[in-house]
Amino acid sequence: MKDDNCLEKEFLSVIQNKISHKATLVNTITDLLAIDKGAVYRRLRGEVTFSFVEMATIAKFLGVSLDSIVGIESLQSRPTRVLMTRHVNPTSIDYEMFNEYVDLLKSIKDEPDTILMESGNALPHHLFYDYEHLTRIYLYGWNKGSSSGTDLQFHEMKIPEQMRTLQKDCCLYTRHIQSTHYVWDRMIFLRMIENIRFAAKVRLIGEEDVSALKNELTALLDHLEKMAEKGRHEDTGNEVFIYISDLYLETSYCCIKSKNLNVSLFKTFLLNSNSSFDAEVYNEVNIWIRALQKMSTLISVSGEKIRTEFFNTQREIIDTL
Repeated sequence: MKDDNCLEKEFLSVIQNKISHKATLVNTITDLLAIDKGAVYRRLRGEVTFSFVEMATIAKFLGVSLDSIVGIESLQSRPTRVLMTRHVNPTSIDYEMFNEYVDLLKSIKDEPDTILMESGNALPHHLFYDYEHLTRIYLYGWNKGSSSGTDLQFHEMKIPEQMRTLQKDCCLYTRHIQSTHYVWDRMIFLRMIENIRFAAKVRLIGEEDVSALKNELTALLDHLEKMAEKGRHEDTGNEVFIYISDLYLETSYCCIKSKNLNVSLFKTFLLNSNSSFDAEVYNEVNIWIRALQKMSTLISVSGEKIRTEFFNTQREIIDTL
């Protein structure tokens, strides 16, 4: 595999061969990335590097294979990128990485026919980022297990305001996706409850924090039930399909589709993920999630009896805290 400098140079060479007329190339990239021409010229001169999202957007539009540029030739090997953002004590690089993902969601906010599909055994981040204590309990687990973690107690751990803003923006822009499809494990809330109960048992979190987490879980569950009843996000009106799987889901998969961009995400290390802009990877993830849908029960709008039973069961689980 080529190093970053070689990759950048080869990418520039490939797109310049695709559109040899410089003014046309600049105008094309300006329109695709929604940046000014000065920023485009700086990238073409090599003064500023293209981000991975920018490269993927341009490559898809021009019909360029990033696989061949990276130097991966095997049909069974596809390039991915590990997104390991530290939300606790973040560095400028952590902010940059997370902001890049938020910018991706923002860039497709007003596009028609955008789709998000996700299956998993844990609640999607963009559903609980609005709740500070729930976000902190996920981060607390990551902070304890990470090599860069600290010995902070739960009540001592703070999320910087800049990071909280990005987290909430992630929630907001995800709700602007026109069609969202979730496939959830039946035990999705139980796993979170067990983690909280364990942390309380070994005195990592106190009674007040447990109470706050319980209140936020109840508020989130109420919100999800209303969303399931209407089959739409309350603020944007965009459609939401929620399926409950009878199969145990071992991990979480997500794919996002827009006019010029397909991205696949595979959950790793709690709040982090591997990402891929490869078309074949997207197709495989999409097919897998659609297959899970066929083996699951739709509870949004339809399936009122099963929907009521599911949410009542989750409330009983939450009440055990």
